[in-house]
Amino acid sequence: MNKKIRIALLALLTVAAIAFTTGCALERSPYEINNSEDYTVSVKYDANGGVFTTNTYVIVDSFNIANMDKNSDGDCEIHLISPDDKNRGNDAFKAIKNGYFLAGWYAERTETGKDSDGNPTYSYSDKWDFEKDTLAVDPAKEHSADKPVLTLYAAWVPLFEIEFYAADSGELLSNYVFDPTVVESIKLPAWDEETGAIEMYDFPERKGYTFNEAFLDSDLTEKLSDESFLHTGVIDYETGTAKDHVMKLYVDWTEGEWFRIYNTEQFLDNASVNGNYEILADLDFADEIWPTSFMYGNFTGEIRGNGHTMKNIEATQTNNSKVNSGLFGNITESAKISDLTFENVTFTVKGGTRVVGSSFGLFAGTLSNEAKITNVAIKTSTLKIDSSCYFGVDDYSIGLVCGMGDPSVIAAADIKAQSAGDEPDKIIVTTNGNTVTVSEKE
Repeated sequence: MNKKIRIALLALLTVAAIAFTTGCALERSPYEINNSEDYTVSVKYDANGGVFTTNTYVIVDSFNIANMDKNSDGDCEIHLISPDDKNRGNDAFKAIKNGYFLAGWYAERTETGKDSDGNPTYSYSDKWDFEKDTLAVDPAKEHSADKPVLTLYAAWVPLFEIEFYAADSGELLSNYVFDPTVVESIKLPAWDEETGAIEMYDFPERKGYTFNEAFLDSDLTEKLSDESFLHTGVIDYETGTAKDHVMKLYVDWTEGEWFRIYNTEQFLDNASVNGNYEILADLDFADEIWPTSFMYGNFTGEIRGNGHTMKNIEATQTNNSKVNSGLFGNITESAKISDLTFENVTFTVKGGTRVVGSSFGLFAGTLSNEAKITNVAIKTSTLKIDSSCYFGVDDYSIGLVCGMGDPSVIAAADIKAQSAGDEPDKIIVTTNGNTVTVSEKE
């Protein structure tokens, strides 16, 4: 199409769109306008159950072929442009249909039945290729714009969908709906080494659980193992249809919200008393602040140390309430800590702290007998007692490892207790096994 014809076409399309939008408000139809301007050849685009973004259901491209060049057969060859071609400007004629995507524009449409709502369904043929195909028009024939030489139908295919089911219960968790012409593949959830959390992408999150694996079958035999996968649905562009547009996935979960920890910052950023941590490197807490949520909270989560060490930890208990405190305030019966060494830890019970009714230990204020503590050690560490604390009561407990609980579950080596503060000589700190006794000098 030469430049002159293209400019005339684009100008006319605006008129045609307005005509279809305003309906009977105009006295002349687009075809009448086309004919009056000698645009004698027209091509109709039928949204076919959809709608163009101009709120029209049909648009018309019209051409004046009188001055067009002819091919060797004597026909004028017209290069059509799709309704959403950028040359039309601002996506003015983009076709849309809620819940569907556009498979293409087809010259033939055949009714195949009815859908559940009683609307006709179709198959299609002769898909138009706007890059390669041309429309041959015999200029010797009599043409009128109100009788299109070609109608192209929008072929609509339901959006592809993934239904996510919980592998343990069969419960439908959520679904993900997408246009497969835009989204080529789906990413499996993957661990983010920068944050330590798992990136779910388009998979659903499940409160209190962490993604483990995904399967194509409810028997959990066909595991998805690559970084991404394709939807099992198939688009048949020959007929403008698709099959198996709904895909089911069965997701296996690990109980608890888990983090994979590669550095100290990740551990601190994700610190939570009900968190679960897979430690994958030694962690150095020099110049870092130990999480106060751990110091005063009830730890119910799990730490898998994998033989690694947390070192150079300094923590100071400054809360003037009746609390239990240590690196962990309370290790509860549901907590699990395994294969982890704490080294060069300094925990200070600071001045002003009300020790009455409290329990302090370098590892924990209280340690439940039901907690699962396996292969956990503390090395070369110090429990400091501030001299300005008031210990003139009997209702408190201080231990090297834990204030209350069984310290024998922790392998303790070279742990000492000492006085600290502005007047360290004001108090006497003695130890007997795990028990720490504080008295004032007379």
